[in-house]
Amino acid sequence: MNELNTKIKKFAQIILDAQNVVALTGAGMGIESGIADFRSPGTGLWEKVNPDEFASIHSYVSDPKKNLDFMLELGMAIFKAKPNKGHKALTKLQKLDKLNGILTQNIDGLHQKAHSKDVVELHGTAYEAICMSCGHIYSITIMIDQVRNGKYSPSCEACTGLLKPNAIFFGEPLRSETLSQADRLIEECDLLIVLGSSLLVYPVAFYPRKALSLGAKLAIINIQETDIDASADVVIHDKIGDVFPLIVNIVKNEIEEGH
Repeated sequence: MNELNTKIKKFAQIILDAQNVVALTGAGMGIESGIADFRSPGTGLWEKVNPDEFASIHSYVSDPKKNLDFMLELGMAIFKAKPNKGHKALTKLQKLDKLNGILTQNIDGLHQKAHSKDVVELHGTAYEAICMSCGHIYSITIMIDQVRNGKYSPSCEACTGLLKPNAIFFGEPLRSETLSQADRLIEECDLLIVLGSSLLVYPVAFYPRKALSLGAKLAIINIQETDIDASADVVIHDKIGDVFPLIVNIVKNEIEEGH
């Protein structure tokens, strides 16, 4: 048996042995759906544009037009994207009662499109717009329609405040209620599965360390190495869509044979 097969079997066994499994997903999850990630060498978005210029709240407020042109392009890729084999495998794991929740750094809504439940969107969503003055939330289509009609400072229908995509920009804090949901999932889990995250952005990068400190196991699938690989129980550097469905199929077969 080669090393990959050994790791796949070990990964499946760790899931089978766990009582409370939580998944943490990052941008690597969306690559196989055609959405560019941010930090991959040579292809990441932040190699093409400066995040301080195109993804910070200060740059958005000072020059909405420049930011909105970039965001519309990214948004169109997100809206066209379909869940891949990795997303579907997570849903399958959830239907087997072996996944209690998903924490995602992604704003693409693909977990929901794959019919996963209990998804905590740590960095917000591309499908909504929020008023920066009164906090009213709209469908993103309201904002897109204004921009397409030449209004590059899209405004709230209730108070005329500036609208922005309801995603967390650089320079903005994560929402306290979202952090509370994430903390609860991490504190209750006995296995954290990390899929497609470089674990470089805080506070998300802290979650695996917190889970480990509370006695949980850690299993990772990511193309690149992460700073916490050495502390994980199993690490696979491969495409999520290639290996995670195999892992979930083993879990499914073992559960069905056990009944």
